[in-house]
Amino acid sequence: MVQQLTIFDAVPTIAFKLGDLVEVIVNVEEKDVEDYYYLKLYEGSEGRIVKFLPLRQCEVLFAKSNQIGIFRHGELERCERG
Repeated sequence: MVQQLTIFDAVPTIAFKLGDLVEVIVNVEEKDVEDYYYLKLYEGSEGRIVKFLPLRQCEVLFAKSNQIGIFRHGELERCERG
């Protein structure tokens, strides 16, 4: 039997787990000015996912600066060495 999924049941193709090492990426075409400049502060920085938030957002802890940033799923990319 085939079951139809709602948009809330769909699993992202690249799922993150707590503790994953991720890097912040900037996709200029999809960003507002405010989002762009926020992301530019963290672009290329590596951090660990410490918490999942609603709307496919994550809190990421950056060890070098000891700061926490909040990012959407599409603004993060898993690091190969993580």
